[in-house]
Amino acid sequence: MDIYSSNNSLVSSLLGKKTNDFVYVLLTSIIGSFLLAISSKVQIPLTPVPVTLQTLVLLVMSMFLGWRGAVGATSLYLFQGAIGLPVFAHGGGFIILFGPTGGYLFGFLIASLVVGYLAERGWDKSVVLTFTSLTIGTLIIYLFGVIWLSYLKDLNTALVFGLLPFITPDILKICLGTCLVSAGWEISAVSYTHLTLPTKA
Repeated sequence: MDIYSSNNSLVSSLLGKKTNDFVYVLLTSIIGSFLLAISSKVQIPLTPVPVTLQTLVLLVMSMFLGWRGAVGATSLYLFQGAIGLPVFAHGGGFIILFGPTGGYLFGFLIASLVVGYLAERGWDKSVVLTFTSLTIGTLIIYLFGVIWLSYLKDLNTALVFGLLPFITPDILKICLGTCLVSAGWEISAVSYTHLTLPTKA
């Protein structure tokens, strides 16, 4: 399989699968949901909406898996939280899902779709486009989060507590995520080259 096919993600290419393969989507959804749950617990409680590693994990995961695996993982994660499993930053249950962080959580779903789709279109193979993709994903999460927080509180509160404190950390996450995605393709390219080197007659 050509690891640079525009309809494959990094992980699917390494596994020799298509991103629409049922087993691939199922396994990556389960593993991805666990990664999101774990990353939600690594947090800095600066505001009512804590700074966590989730956005970094979500966006990089979406670039690595493609949109089907990423949406599957995010959907399963949200389902786990909705039924009460303590996978969110502050626990689990509908009270969390529709609380101050609810908009960001639903933003995760849309961001995973968009970023994963862009990755399958080849945006993950360019540093500039990867950075752009992760920025778009971050802005989507902001949009849903701020709108919902504005609805629960007011716009000023949403901007002061739900946006401004996260700008600097998220810029750092975008830069780190770009490096991780780029490094992933570099490593896979080297491995692929070694595996496919022609032998002497």
